[in-house]
Amino acid sequence: MITYSEALEQIVAALKPAAPVTVGPGAALGAGLGKPVASRLNVPDFDNAAMDGIAVRAADVAQAAAGRPVTLRVIGVAPAGHRSEQNVDAGQAVEIMTGAPMPPGADTVIPVERVEWREADGGDKLALVEMATERGRNVRRAGEDFCAGDQLLAAGNVLSPEAVMNLAAGGVDEVVAVLPPAVAVITTGSELAASGAPTGTGKIRDSNGPYLAAGLAPMGGALVGMHSAADEPDALAAAMTAAAAGAQLVLTTGGVSAGKFDCVPAAVVAAGGEVLFHKVAIRPGKPMLFAALPDDRWLLGLPGNPVAVAVGLRFFVAPALRVLRGLAPEQALPARSSHAIRKRPDLRFFGKASATVSAAGQLEVALLPGQESFRVRPLLAANCWAIVAEDRDEVAPGELIEIAPLYPTSFLQTS
Repeated sequence: MITYSEALEQIVAALKPAAPVTVGPGAALGAGLGKPVASRLNVPDFDNAAMDGIAVRAADVAQAAAGRPVTLRVIGVAPAGHRSEQNVDAGQAVEIMTGAPMPPGADTVIPVERVEWREADGGDKLALVEMATERGRNVRRAGEDFCAGDQLLAAGNVLSPEAVMNLAAGGVDEVVAVLPPAVAVITTGSELAASGAPTGTGKIRDSNGPYLAAGLAPMGGALVGMHSAADEPDALAAAMTAAAAGAQLVLTTGGVSAGKFDCVPAAVVAAGGEVLFHKVAIRPGKPMLFAALPDDRWLLGLPGNPVAVAVGLRFFVAPALRVLRGLAPEQALPARSSHAIRKRPDLRFFGKASATVSAAGQLEVALLPGQESFRVRPLLAANCWAIVAEDRDEVAPGELIEIAPLYPTSFLQTS
């Protein structure tokens, strides 16, 4: 039996990042960038109005004050999306809309709420202003957000919605990215029922398959197939071969313990693969298995108990997917335990937990009742996993331990 750290080292050493592809930013949402990305445009691309109002020269309204308005002649209208060719000279103004390019000569925008409108005897429109303002007020300058050539995202960054927004603004229509790896799931066990209420039949509902199908995307994987297999090596080997045909990573649930019908190790060999490790010093999830399959495909064998499956997904599958996506390892967070924790000293413990921020601004974590690996209801109240290392058998209240959120988040990524 190996330690958790040793298991991760083997996974990282075996897996290699997938080849990057060139796609539109929207198609790469959730993917890791294979190359850094720079803006093609200044953002904003030109000086423009930050609000509706009138574009003026600041010098013309320098003496304006309440009860002493400055009167300006309005010479035109500048709507958004159109560049005005009208030059604003002394004593003039242009009515302007938010986002419209600043007309030549104007350097300031007076908000429409601070303008009174009049009509001159000749029919000209006049604007009365009772506020002085500094040059450049209410104007978005070209390149004020970022400039053409500025790096927006580094290689390894994950394409988030806000990243897509920045790339679109910067005129970037293609990125080189490593797309989420293809993952297939095989649920094993003749006792599993996919639907209905199998009361009195000796069967149980399959909760692991639906959980993995729902949880893969938040972990960075793309589900490409769901399979089921009976507790029989040849049938399971055939399912592994079929699943691996379209997936980089195959996940199995159940069949990795030492029982008579736990046949995943034998099925790996029957499918032409090799078991790289089997059993890890953790709780829950000790029977975890990692194997190489033919044609550079990989298999993670998760135990059958549902919380062990959750631990396997979070702490084995998620790191494997990060390697395949070319991302840096995830970093856990320190938190103070709100109460005592006792465990076996030779096993790393992953506990269903809830983290909060104390009045003093410190991150605190509490284990939830119902830590048995068959109890799934506590996961509804959990927002993180509490992690206690192998070399500790006891944690006193107030001592630091590590936590990881239920699903990876951006603030846990290294740059």
